Amino acid sequence: ARKAAGETLSQAILTELQQLDMGKIRFQVDFAEKPLDATGMDQVRFLMSANLGEELKPINKIASGGELARIMLAMKNVLSEQDHVATMVFDEVDTGVSGRAAQKVAEKMARISRHKQVLCVTHLPQLAAMADTHFSVEKGEANGRRQPRDGDHAAGCGGVAVSGGEIPGRDIGINLPYERDL
Repeated sequence: ARKAAGETLSQAILTELQQLDMGKIRFQVDFAEKPLDATGMDQVRFLMSANLGEELKPINKIASGGELARIMLAMKNVLSEQDHVATMVFDEVDTGVSGRAAQKVAEKMARISRHKQVLCVTHLPQLAAMADTHFSVEKGEANGRRQPRDGDHAAGCGGVAVSGGEIPGRDIGINLPYERDL
């Protein structure tokens, strides 16, 4: 039964990964026997190959940061269908992702948010643009703690993310209408 469930899980995750701009990936849940202990007699591993002609290997050995981010998004999405969790939290799921892949991740998270609350820490404007609410958490100390800020400051963060730095005129609100449309 575990092996059948592993095959079903493999196919569901593979489908998710293909939707996240990983069209050539192969993914498999692998079972190997081990001596019986408190966790059973199966050693379960997740294997993948992102490139044609490459053999399947453990994801923890070969996956890049961007691949790991998308694999985690795919796994969380598939497993949440069975778990019925109301909130999904993604901390920098966009690590190592850019361009078309970032847009696919953003679209996937937007679809998830139609049925679940999604909290996402991101640095990518593609992901931030899909959100209904933004908060800015800046690194730095105030009274020995990090202080989140929202309001106009959070709206201005989109322009900073797109520009790569400070935006001229941001302090007087020149760019805010554009940034609110992100």
